[in-house]
Amino acid sequence: MQLLPWRVKNFLSNQFPLAYHVAVNIGRGGGNSPEHWDRRLAETWDAGVREWPSKTDLIAGMVAPQAAVLDVGCGNGGILRGLQARGFTNLHGLEISSYAVNRLEQEGIRMRRGVLPAIDLPDQTFDVVIASQVLEHLVRRGLFLREIHRVLKPGGSALIFVPDDCLGPIDEPEHTVKFNAGSLRRLLASVFEVRQLRTIKDDNHAMPILFAEIVKAA
Repeated sequence: MQLLPWRVKNFLSNQFPLAYHVAVNIGRGGGNSPEHWDRRLAETWDAGVREWPSKTDLIAGMVAPQAAVLDVGCGNGGILRGLQARGFTNLHGLEISSYAVNRLEQEGIRMRRGVLPAIDLPDQTFDVVIASQVLEHLVRRGLFLREIHRVLKPGGSALIFVPDDCLGPIDEPEHTVKFNAGSLRRLLASVFEVRQLRTIKDDNHAMPILFAEIVKAA
């Protein structure tokens, strides 16, 4: 693979992202292991790349401050900490990195260590589930959505964010897929009602982001 021209590798990344990820990135340390994310998050904990001010404002405008909120794959907890600063009190995070779990617990956020796609939390517990820049890291995405559906209360919603037709595995070694609006809608509609799906931008990032609000039937 190293000897292939960039345009060939880019084609493979776009058309066969999972195969590219497995063949190229995992062997170079680009997998989604606990050790990988402990190291990455420790290195970038306070870096702006892990802060999402526009996403946080969007979520805060849609969700009641007393709602039970779970952020799965929450990373350094940038969104959760932003909601906490806005007066949200019932905040929960799920993260593969023990480093992140320990740091966020010290900041008063209820944390659980876990490995997606499983969500090791009780049925019908949360009003809102956030999955920000998570789906593109997973292989078993259908199972992940069913797990979100399970832990949501009836009538609850999930707020999904993924890169919009960018950042395949050639760009981000941890990514296994690249979404556009059509492919994301088809995936989400297999489990949820899609209430809205649109492109947004975050003030802290240049990339376009697909945002979807999906709802569990009451």
